[in-house]
Parts: sequence; structure tokens; C-alpha cells
Amino acid sequence: MDGAQVKLEVKLGRVITVSGAQVIMLLDDASSAGGPAAAPVQIGALVKMPTPVSTVFGIVAGLNVPMPAQHANDVELRLVEVELIGETENGEEAGTRRFQRGVSTFPTLGDGVHAATADDLSLVYAPRSRAAVRIGTVHQDRSLPAYIVADDLLGKHFAVLGSTGTGKSCAVALILRAMMQNYRHGHIVLLDMHNEYARAFGDSALVLDPGKLDLPYWLFNFEEFEEVVLGGSRDRQVEGAILSELIKAAKRLSSGNSDKTDNIKQDTPVPYRIGELTRLLDEAAGKLDKAPDVSPYMRLKARLQALQSDTRFSFMFPGVAVRDNMVDILSTLFRIPVNGKPVTIIDLSSVPSEVLNVVVSVLCRMTFDFALWSERAVPILLICEEAHRYCPVETKSGFEPAKRALSRIAKEGRKYGVSLCLVSQRPSELSASILSQCNTIFALRMSHQSDQEFVRGALPEAAGALLDFLPALRNAEAIAIGEGVPVPVRLCFDELAEEFRPHSGTASFSAAWAEETKNTAFLKSVVERWRRQRHVA
Repeated sequence: MDGAQVKLEVKLGRVITVSGAQVIMLLDDASSAGGPAAAPVQIGALVKMPTPVSTVFGIVAGLNVPMPAQHANDVELRLVEVELIGETENGEEAGTRRFQRGVSTFPTLGDGVHAATADDLSLVYAPRSRAAVRIGTVHQDRSLPAYIVADDLLGKHFAVLGSTGTGKSCAVALILRAMMQNYRHGHIVLLDMHNEYARAFGDSALVLDPGKLDLPYWLFNFEEFEEVVLGGSRDRQVEGAILSELIKAAKRLSSGNSDKTDNIKQDTPVPYRIGELTRLLDEAAGKLDKAPDVSPYMRLKARLQALQSDTRFSFMFPGVAVRDNMVDILSTLFRIPVNGKPVTIIDLSSVPSEVLNVVVSVLCRMTFDFALWSERAVPILLICEEAHRYCPVETKSGFEPAKRALSRIAKEGRKYGVSLCLVSQRPSELSASILSQCNTIFALRMSHQSDQEFVRGALPEAAGALLDFLPALRNAEAIAIGEGVPVPVRLCFDELAEEFRPHSGTASFSAAWAEETKNTAFLKSVVERWRRQRHVA
């Protein structure tokens, strides 16, 4: 440690308790402490404790005066709780010191506790590495950049959580844009529930709304297709059994008479014509004598014809002609080749609500299956906006296959090169088993107590001191905790340029209500979009 750094050091107090990963410090009396005057110790401040072989760093987690003074001249005991986060080894040169998470040598009773210097803050919060990507600044020192570690962030899943209006969408866009600057050949699929992100990535993204999305019915597994066709049926068990057998037969007929047809099941993604399926329905119904026995076949046929004729489902039922374009579909969804557009934004805002969870299930399942059969050759990041809508904590509040597909990615995805990002304003409504697999969490402001407590329980490490700030964070500020950041940190995200901000701001009532600006021509355009189920008429 050089002389310039020694002059800047300020002793704050001494260690009086060591318990696990926590140290309690007795704060020196300001009138008797030697050296430069210290700023008041605050929650979240970084402190250090020299040991014979290392320097241990910790974060201030609590302040306490057990017996407040009754008179002005009385001396108070001021205690400071410190959570240990890591250390540097002694003997390293000033320019080569390296911070490591975890503590091998603990402070002992009476050891001095010092305020961290500017060099210490830089060493702990802003370590430079090949895979480090800047996303903002450190709250303790706004001159210090805040980094994420790309491989650790993506390899072990992450979540962006916070109340509505706190800057979640901007945070997601900023993180992705920062990574894309360093890694231009990524493969990112973003499920956009509210058509927010279309302008966030400019020419670096391909936007697929239902008018451009190609997700044909034959890609669905049987459970997903059954939900589309029989979602509200009262006789679902009988009709489902019929549908299962006839789909398998239609797929085998469409594949020819080769020996490979024996491997074709209800879930095998091979093309077949709906016309062939309805023909098989007619043929099976014709073999029955009693009218009641024919009813399930007729209901199935009517439902299939209704889906084909409904323009809202044209991305599933494209028409009479059927072709095997699975390679083209995968190329579009997963950006292979990238061709300068590493992001696929799937606009789900116009997808009919009755099949929304089914579409999410298909996309999530296909992402995992592609990663599985491509043998980790193309790592993919899947971002789920409004994740609480299709992986809820309740077991009967959504289409379970969508939840199961996300759960499989959360539990097994990292083995096959699939990274998951969950974005939600109500983390307490998220499935705890899925959120617990996210080893990095960016927690923006949360005012609801149940959300705060849920986040505390799901975090991969204890950081109670920082989480106490959750209700008081400003917009675009977050507590970042987990494997994807060097240490738990309160950070301020960098500001996005106006043209790249997601379209998620709150409507300006005062401006809209200040004067008359709309007429019947505007209403006609609304009706047109409403009927076409398209955002652009």
C-alpha cells in the first residue's frame, strides 16, 4: 500500500463481534478519533478491515445506538453491522490487486475498520475483465462505472423486477444494447407483451407481429394444439382422444410410406394439412351408426374450420398450402445467420388473448428444443416481459404448459446454452421455483411489502442491507445482486437516448386533456385497427 493511499485512509472504529459473515464494529468517538475527519457512516457504505494476510471488505448493513444518551455530555456506544463480501490478498502490488468474493481469513476482535478509499471502490465495484460490460454507475461514487459480467449473467439466468414506472423496460433495453455493442453476433428472443421495444434497438432488431409471425399449427405439440382447438369444450376428454389419434395419422400420411413414419408421434413437428385432418374426421364419423357418436367429430371439424377462417389466427393457419419451412422459421426466430439483427422482438400485443399462453408455450418450448438438438452450438437469450402472466405462482391461473416450458429452461437451460431473463412488476405473483433459478437480480423500486419479502427470499445471497433501500430507490436505480455483478451494488443505469427508449411511458393526461385534438376520422382508424387486430391500419 503506497503512501498516498495511507494518507487518504480514515479509521472508523474497531471490531467487537465476529459472527459468520457479519462483523459488528464499535464506532470511534468523533472527538477522539485520529487522522482525517470521517464522513458519517451510511447504510450501504464500503469498509475494509486489514488482517495479517489480506484486506477484508464489507458493506454497512445496520446502525445502532443500544443506549441513547440522556444528556448532551454523555458518551454513547455506536454500533455498526457490517456484512462481509470479499477480500484482497496482501503482498500484491498496488496495480495488480485483485478482489475476490468470499472470505478466507476473518478479522479478529480489536482489528481496525477503515473507510474505503477511491482506489478500493474502483477495485471492488469496477473490476475490468474481457467479459465486463458497463451498464451504469455505482451509487457510492458516480465516477465509477457499474459492470455486469456477461458470461455469469447469461449463463445462470437473471431477472429485472420493480413496480410499474420505475424503468424496467429501459433497464432491459440498456442491458441488451450494452451487450450488443461488445457482442454483435448474439441471438436474443424478446417476448414483447405491450409493443414497447420496437424502437429500442433500431436496425439491430427484427420485429415480428402476428402479421409477420410464422408459427404454423404443425409446430405445436399435441397439448398446445388441443388447447387452441378445444380450449372451452365441455367434452374435452372425448374430443381430445379423437384428435390425438387423427393428428398422428395425418402426420404419418403426410410423411409418406417410409419406415421413418413409425417414429412420428402426436408431438413430432412435421407438416400436415388441416384438410387431411378434416378428411380423416369425416371418414371416422362415417363409420359410426348413431348420431350422438358423430357429434364430437362434427364439433371438431367445425372448430377447425372456424380457426382457419378467423384472420386473427392466420399466423397459425396460413392457408391451404402447407410446406416444410421449419428451417426458415428457426432462422427467423433465432437469427441464424444474424445478418446485423441479433434481436428478434415478438410482438404479442395483438395475439388473441385466448391463445396467448399457448403461443408463449410454443416459443419457449421451441427455444429449449432447438438448444437441445443443436448441442449448445448457438447460445440463446430468451426475455419474458410480464413474466407473472404466464408463469404465475398459482397453479390454475394460466396454461400450465407455458409455465412448464419456462420452468424447464430455468432448471436445465444453462446446460444447453439457453439463458432466461424474467421481467415483472409483481414478483410475488411469479412462480418461486422459476425465479429462484435466476442467479442475478436487478431490483428496482418496490413499494409493495409482499414483493419486497418475496425478492428477499428468492435472492441467491444475503444482502438485506441493500434491499432496505428498495422502497426509496429513484427511477432508473436498482439493487443488483448475484453472479452477474462483481459484488452486490446499488447502481444507477446509464441514460438511454430518447430515440431508443421503449414505448412504455405513462400517458400525459394533462397534455391530452388540455385541448380538442381528435375527431371522427381518428375513431375510424381506431375501429379499423380494432377489427384487423393490427396496431397499424
